[in-house]
Formats: sequence, C-alpha cells, structure tokens
Amino acid sequence: MAKERGGEPKDIASLGEVLAVSKPKAASKTPSPGPSAQANPAPAARAGRAGHARDIGIDVPAPKRACEDPHCPFHGTLPVRGQTFEGTVVSTRMQRTAVIERKYLRYVQKFERYEKRTKRFNVHSPPCLDLKAGDRVMLMECRPISKTVSFVAIQNRGTAA
Repeated sequence: MAKERGGEPKDIASLGEVLAVSKPKAASKTPSPGPSAQANPAPAARAGRAGHARDIGIDVPAPKRACEDPHCPFHGTLPVRGQTFEGTVVSTRMQRTAVIERKYLRYVQKFERYEKRTKRFNVHSPPCLDLKAGDRVMLMECRPISKTVSFVAIQNRGTAA
C-alpha cells in the first residue's frame, strides 16, 4: 500500500476521482468556417474552370486550349520546379507521354574539343499543348509522375527548323 503524502490518494480508484475534479473539461466546440472560406474556392477548383489557366511561376504563355488533365501544370494541380530544358519531340505513341530528345555539346578537356551528345526524356504531354513529332518544346522538372516520367512539357514552340 502506498503512503499518503501531502494529500495524495492511496489507490488508483481515488486517483481517477482526483484527476476528474482537478482538471476541468474544455468546451468541445467545432470551429465553423468563416465567410471567406466559402467565398474563395480552392485553387484546384478554380483551375478546373474552362479557359482558366493557373500561373505556374515561369514566363511562358498559357495554352489557348483547356484540358481536364490532373497532371497539367496549367489546368491541373501539378507543381513544377527545378531544371528547364528545350528539346524536340521524337515520339508521341504513349498515352499522354512524349519522348523528347535534347542535343547538346560536352567539352572534352584532354582533346580541347566538343563532343555531340543526345539525351532522351520521357515527358508528360498535357492534351492542351497538342504535341506532335517534330515539335520543339520546353520541358520542366516536376515530381515523379511514374517510374520514368519526372518532366512535363510546358510550352509548344512549333515545328523544329
């Protein structure tokens, strides 16, 4: 048996009674949403409206066509970040995915010359951009959409010369 010191209870049953008396219960009140919550719809809801494209933070024109793609940076909720590249569309045979080829030069210090290199990206192709093989596009990094797709096309610059 526990000794009673300074008004402490001896057993567990009386301990519960002391805690219930000493600790007042807070009023359980659910906060009601203010009038501003209903006046401004969520950004995703605004982006879904026809003709409305959200600002992605990059200086590129918004596409003229609207789309219902959730992975579209303009009409969906996909945020873009990181690297920006320009390339040429090689293939659009996958669903909403295009293969973009980027050609660049790499300097080889030993020979004091440049070597040609190519890199292919699997890129998400929003329907509003209407990409076809041979188009020059600007692509930007995003979160991984699938195993091989971590970039999204953000601008169609027309047919490559």
